[in-house]
Amino acid sequence: MNMITSLKDHKLAQEYSQLEERVADLKAQALSEFNALVFSNRIIGNWDDKTWTYRNRTIYFSRPFDCKGCIVTGKTPAQDKVALEGLWADIYRLFILSKIKGHNGDPKTISSLMTYIVWLGEYCRYDIVALRSLNQDKLDAIIPLLHEKFTGRGPFERYKTIISFVKNFIVVNKLCRRFLPKVKMADPSLKRVDSTSELAAKARNEKYDDRIDIYIGTVKQRFEEDRRRLAQGQSAKCPEPKPCYDELRLLAMPFFLALGLRIGEVCRLPVGCIGYDEHQQRWFLRVLTEKGELASARPIPRKWEDVIVSSYNRILEITKSFRAFAKQVETEREQAFIKALSFPERHAELSKSLSELGFNPEQFFLRDEIGNAGDIHHSGLAYNNLRITRTKDGVEKKGSFADACVGVVTVKKSPSERVPQQRIVVSKAKVASLAVQQWTNYREDVYKQNQDDGEINESVSSTSYAIIMPFSDFLFVAKDELFNAGSLSEGLIPKPLTPRDITRWLTEDSSRSKSVFRRYDIRDDSNDLVEINSHQFRHWLSTALLRSGKNEAMVDLFMGRKAGQTRHYDHRTPKERAEDMRQRYLAGNPPDDVLGRRIKRMRENNVSVIEIENALNHTLSVVHYTPWGTCNRDLDVSPCEKGMMCLRGENGQGCQHFGIDPEDEEAKHSIINTKAHYEAQLYALLPNYEQLLHTLNKQEPLDQHVQYCIDTIEGCENALKAYERVKLAQGQVIPVVQVFTHKEVL
Repeated sequence: MNMITSLKDHKLAQEYSQLEERVADLKAQALSEFNALVFSNRIIGNWDDKTWTYRNRTIYFSRPFDCKGCIVTGKTPAQDKVALEGLWADIYRLFILSKIKGHNGDPKTISSLMTYIVWLGEYCRYDIVALRSLNQDKLDAIIPLLHEKFTGRGPFERYKTIISFVKNFIVVNKLCRRFLPKVKMADPSLKRVDSTSELAAKARNEKYDDRIDIYIGTVKQRFEEDRRRLAQGQSAKCPEPKPCYDELRLLAMPFFLALGLRIGEVCRLPVGCIGYDEHQQRWFLRVLTEKGELASARPIPRKWEDVIVSSYNRILEITKSFRAFAKQVETEREQAFIKALSFPERHAELSKSLSELGFNPEQFFLRDEIGNAGDIHHSGLAYNNLRITRTKDGVEKKGSFADACVGVVTVKKSPSERVPQQRIVVSKAKVASLAVQQWTNYREDVYKQNQDDGEINESVSSTSYAIIMPFSDFLFVAKDELFNAGSLSEGLIPKPLTPRDITRWLTEDSSRSKSVFRRYDIRDDSNDLVEINSHQFRHWLSTALLRSGKNEAMVDLFMGRKAGQTRHYDHRTPKERAEDMRQRYLAGNPPDDVLGRRIKRMRENNVSVIEIENALNHTLSVVHYTPWGTCNRDLDVSPCEKGMMCLRGENGQGCQHFGIDPEDEEAKHSIINTKAHYEAQLYALLPNYEQLLHTLNKQEPLDQHVQYCIDTIEGCENALKAYERVKLAQGQVIPVVQVFTHKEVL
């Protein structure tokens, strides 16, 4: 028995030694590449450091639990994180280095990798022998641990990343026994695709609320009512935390409701975003489109023109002084803040006393010249910003400009004071320096772009364009404290409206920052407080446009999307979609599918229009979307159990419930991809399958699968022919050409 134990220990020691040598070889090969990246400043740090910095993103090589046993989050102090050591740390560094090489995407994807794959080491307790004996069963055993610590898609995303890490790095570099890791965990997003599932219903409710316009309208109504009450000398029922706190964000709502702009697009609207086309006599909006699309000019719907233009003019009126100060800061920097810190009511006796004590009255001021606790200077600097206070727990709390306090003097503020008092002196230059530093941080946060020389590139950019736009060129520009409900000051530093400012206003954030719906007590039909996600506006407007009869291609173009994306924003009921689909089949050239061919035969047999309409009403009571077209089966009553029968149907003729939408380019691409997928399977199984069709034995599983592939391919081909026939029919239509005379052209 002792001999067996000794042999086992010897074997483990040998495996450990081999693994150690393997990691050492990989590290020796990688160090030259690592040093080259450090030399080029792509990576900042040494190999054995706890952190590397990659493109301003910190990568932590630390355990997922801090020194107190709590899960590490973005708010965990760096000193509380437990550094990885030994071979596991080197393996993780080797993997991250392999990902950084040639990487040009978002650096966040690299830094987040460590937070995912570190759970493999945690499960193995950083035992190197456990890594050597890794197999599929041990990978699957991580799933309960992930479910215990995370919710939603968290467990799946981490598990999938761990599988990829093992498959493409651990196994490839021979750090464990060879096997083929597979993802054996259900993707939770698949349940959202099933229109009959509870998860899909919940997802629809999260994305879409058909009463958004009513909720925002109620806020506007109560806001205006409070303004009337204040004008009449009465108290407001739901007072604003400060002037323009609600108003400026309410003025942003028409841009969401009328044009369905994304939250980032609204926040970065330029000051000259509104234009007027004299030829078309239409107002339009210049939008810096997100998602890689080019900047565009969106026509403003006529019913919204007055609202949008009046909102725009009011925004300019509110932000005029803020914009002017932002421009001044951009040109004068510290000097702009020094000029703003003026004290015209200062007594000459005080100026003389400051000079005698060695403080230039033009460069210094007394803290109590601002007033008492809670008072605010006309520049926006608050007395509390210059204080150092202690909480009940004894924690010291510093004001953002407390470091500008440079001394204490004993002086009288005016001759009327009986005795001199001790007063704190504040340096304007120090306040200005701290303000510029914070202003730079805001710029970094807004633009998310740092140049190698440390200067911030003031450009709003996408993969398709880049536009230089300093803060003064933003339409929604104010000061940093204007949108903070916890402060009475509007702030000292210029800053544009940010997505977070809108999100906190629409959604409950904390007790210090109540949502507008809580403050105005606006509730839904279930008597729950309303909460709106900013992206719900796009779903709301897309559905409204589709209900008004607009086709998907037009909605895609208007909303600044790629072709076919509107389908994911369509929240019409299956019955509403069926009503729209019936009009297509009643047209002169119905879609070439099973139902369309049936309508053609009925017309050829002189069936009356009324009977055709009755047949359509009976068949098309509801319509659902599939990846390849539409389905008129009532899935809630009779769920489909055939899978892929949409295209296959009976011998490739298509399912009787399947409908082809010739305008749906996304479905066309899905059909092409499905055809290519099954063709690849057939050629892999039977390269000469076309010559063997007559010999297929339908009783054999392989033959059944081959026949399944053949029928599906034929169904795809028939569906694509339907697209081509519609295209040819459109090509036969003679376009209307407008002819201009030479004088008209001139």
